[in-house]
Amino acid sequence: MQQCHPVSLSNSCILLAGSISLTTNDDQIDKAHSFVEALVTEVINAGGSFIGYFSAEPVNQTQKSLVFDWTIARKINELTQGIENKIFLKIVASNDRLQCKTNSEQRRLLNSMIARGVAEHICIDDEILTGSNVGEEQIEHATAMIALGGGKGVLDRAHKMVKKGLPILPLDLQIGSNKEDGNGALGLLKKFRDTPQTYLQNTGSTVVKSISALSLEEPVLEFSQIAKRIITIFYKEEQARHAALPPDVLVLTALPIELSAARQALNINEGVQPIVTSTGLHVWKTEIIRNDGIRANCAIACFSSAGNVDASSITTTLLIELQPKNVIMLGIAAGMREKCALGEVVLSEQVVAYEGAALIEGGATEHRPKSTVLDLKVRQDVSTYLSNKSSLESRLIKSYEALEIILPDSIEIGPVTKSVMPKTVTIGSGEKLLRDPEKFKALKELNGKIEVAEMEGAGVFAACALHKKPVLMIRGISDFGDSTKDNRFHDLAAKAAAAVTADYITHGLTLNN
Repeated sequence: MQQCHPVSLSNSCILLAGSISLTTNDDQIDKAHSFVEALVTEVINAGGSFIGYFSAEPVNQTQKSLVFDWTIARKINELTQGIENKIFLKIVASNDRLQCKTNSEQRRLLNSMIARGVAEHICIDDEILTGSNVGEEQIEHATAMIALGGGKGVLDRAHKMVKKGLPILPLDLQIGSNKEDGNGALGLLKKFRDTPQTYLQNTGSTVVKSISALSLEEPVLEFSQIAKRIITIFYKEEQARHAALPPDVLVLTALPIELSAARQALNINEGVQPIVTSTGLHVWKTEIIRNDGIRANCAIACFSSAGNVDASSITTTLLIELQPKNVIMLGIAAGMREKCALGEVVLSEQVVAYEGAALIEGGATEHRPKSTVLDLKVRQDVSTYLSNKSSLESRLIKSYEALEIILPDSIEIGPVTKSVMPKTVTIGSGEKLLRDPEKFKALKELNGKIEVAEMEGAGVFAACALHKKPVLMIRGISDFGDSTKDNRFHDLAAKAAAAVTADYITHGLTLNN
């Protein structure tokens, strides 16, 4: 039965590659199988699974098994009694070999696991059943490999795993190979000591310093402890691999209050220190587990000042350094009193850079605003996201409660939103901090759809267009672009925008992995 484990192997599938020589003494064979049982127990408890090849089970004269796949299957069956419809074992096998090379007890074991939904059969056509094809099928599903004994088959699978950049950990138990055809795990271990990052690309140079503590030949730890350390190695390797990937989403903010809201919504504690880029920019990294189970890598940065010039420059620098796949600008904005309410969250449908103009002879000004619409991918994501109104509203109500976003029923300076539902609007972007409602309304003469104004969007969108990055702006309405203010709404609007941003990443954004 699954129990709590300090690290998780969720979505991991382990290939234990290896075998035992017919000449190996029984004590060594027992040691190997005892370790495998301990390993299976810890992997299952950590939420992981296995993949194995199932055919005849070779044994020695005392009926000791010389392969590990059947040991793995029996242990998983024992551990998962009472569990249904969660795959812990992928069975690679041909129908002919299962029927002709296994006994009825073995077939009953596998079929009962398949019937309970804890195993699945990956069938290989008998006509193309070769060692190489079996290896290809195993590597197709495996996320990590442990090598124990064996010969050329182990080396072949390790070679395939290395080509895919997947982690491999060889162990030192001297048990030979069932086919007497090479050094297998022991040969890999020698190579691992020489070039550890070939086998653990992100953490190999650290792991190799303590690999001797995992010795099975001369163990200094209990097998369960060794198994837990192996699980931790694979977990840390996956964490390091994921952290090194370009962010799926770069979340940009302009002001400290917006940065604080973004970090809170994305669960980055105040004590977490930022990564400092080569240009001195502070970047916080985090991970969001989306509703589809995919982990989204997120990076958060702040311009530390308002204005499109800095926004464009810093965005460009971050796009070059981080290579994010998507960009979201998050923050507060002014909304037209007749169109918006305080605390309301808006998503950009287009951004109008309204400052562009030509000064004509005679003192006249010819306005030349530049509009940028969302690209098709983002428009599709936003439309689908907003169309699921009931579930969206329910999620945001919970998010607002978690972030302690409590909007007053009414205040003197203007209307307060009664709904958590965001809407799409056209946003004007310029260098001026609007404090005159007449000048704010005058923006409609440039584009009749403008309802919101802010000071960074044009710069962010221009940088993203240059680098061909999908971009969306999410803003919370904090004022009406006039002299009336309620400072509470700087924080409330920033938090509301951050709540929608986190929810959009989780439930709306399409990741192109």
